[in-house]
Amino acid sequence: MAARGRSGLNLWIPVSDETATVAGLLQRGWAVAPGSRFRIASPPGVRVTVSPLTDAELPLLAADVAAVLRVRGGDVRGV
Repeated sequence: MAARGRSGLNLWIPVSDETATVAGLLQRGWAVAPGSRFRIASPPGVRVTVSPLTDAELPLLAADVAAVLRVRGGDVRGV
């Protein structure tokens, strides 16, 4: 799973379906933002604010993101 972040406050995770990814993570107790509000010309993604999370919560978030994203035919998409 690819993710980008310069400041350590937010991560950008590329996905094919922002709505499905946001919904899937919300069902698992995580609130993330669809990338459409934060991008101009980049492909779809979700913005995840990680700054308030503890070190113990980060692996849980990573596992839930991995569960929501499935790789099929080389395409990472929200489920």
